[in-house]
Amino acid sequence: MTDYGKLMKRRWLYVVTGVVLLLFLGLIYAWSVFRVPLAKEFGWSDSQLSITFSISMMMFCLGGLVSGIINKNSRVKQTLILCAAFLAVGFILASRISTLPGIYVTYGVLCGFGVGLGYNSVISTVVKWFPDKQGLISGISLMGFGFGGMLLGTVGASLISSLGWRTTFMMFGIVFAVIMVLGAIILKPVGNDFLEHLSGSGKHADTAVEEIGAAQMLKRRNFWLYFIWAIVLSAAGLAIINSSTVYASEVLHVGLTAAAAIAGIVSIFNGLGRVLFGRLFDMKGYRVTMIGVCLVTACAALLLMLSRSTGSYAAVVAAFVVMGLAYGGVTPTNSAFTAHFFGKQNYALNFSIVNLNLIFASYLGPMVGNGGYGMTFIMILAAAIVAFGIAMLIRAPKKA
Repeated sequence: MTDYGKLMKRRWLYVVTGVVLLLFLGLIYAWSVFRVPLAKEFGWSDSQLSITFSISMMMFCLGGLVSGIINKNSRVKQTLILCAAFLAVGFILASRISTLPGIYVTYGVLCGFGVGLGYNSVISTVVKWFPDKQGLISGISLMGFGFGGMLLGTVGASLISSLGWRTTFMMFGIVFAVIMVLGAIILKPVGNDFLEHLSGSGKHADTAVEEIGAAQMLKRRNFWLYFIWAIVLSAAGLAIINSSTVYASEVLHVGLTAAAAIAGIVSIFNGLGRVLFGRLFDMKGYRVTMIGVCLVTACAALLLMLSRSTGSYAAVVAAFVVMGLAYGGVTPTNSAFTAHFFGKQNYALNFSIVNLNLIFASYLGPMVGNGGYGMTFIMILAAAIVAFGIAMLIRAPKKA
């Protein structure tokens, strides 16, 4: 007979496991740390190196899509082991490259795809254990992904300074593979009997507007409106994340390690924003959450303009804090919106499709970021205004 009390406690172990796994997978956002030594050694331009980030984000989305298909049968262990293999091969081969296409394939394609496999697998597995706390658990889990850019970016910058970028890539490949395999051993898919027990114990889940598959979801007006909303705001966030270390270094005239630590503020508050907006979704619903993200993004754009005109340390920090909160609000909303509007039965695949917005955002973001800081900040403000208008158009149909 199933001991539901133990499962109730164990599901929090899965949350902790998920946060740790996503912490390491969040290194994908620390690309701005790695691009500096590569540019110095090979003379590659910012625009050339920005393509690496765009490729990695595109493959991240495709990896998530593949993971969503695999995880329809609750094969989280196999997916995480596959993730470990891609990360190990990607980072180890990246440590040996000497050409631009080499870094595109190793870090961009292999590592990006591996991160996507792990990301979708972890989120879809952990969130299913908490149908009663959809937004909050999405936020807590994704907090690890947001913190990864700061913590591992700072560690990476320190290792690069002392050991060089090649050795750092090699070390990351080995460590990441070990962590993902350990996660595959610990993390377990939820059973239907536990979900039925949870529903009967008074811990009611958020009732979905519809329970539909991917094909039906793609026919919904709300899906496309939300998809565009997520593209616009994700592009605004990525425009800063992709160049945060360089921007801090140039404006404040500090070295790589110090700039990486300052840029890490974006990741810290990116993580906190995921929890805050995830909880807000549970309490106030999709509309208040989406509008809140738009307003915070607009404030971030204004603070970025102020930081550029004054060159003030405080202004840069404030801008990074608010931008981190704003971008952090998009990711848990992706998860919670998918479950609320399209149901939990096909969540893994539906969620991976919603996350495809990052393919478009990963190209728009660096493009906006390469247009000069002044224009970039104006475009972020414009993105917030456009996204606000889109949020007002989304209407939840009456539940059957």
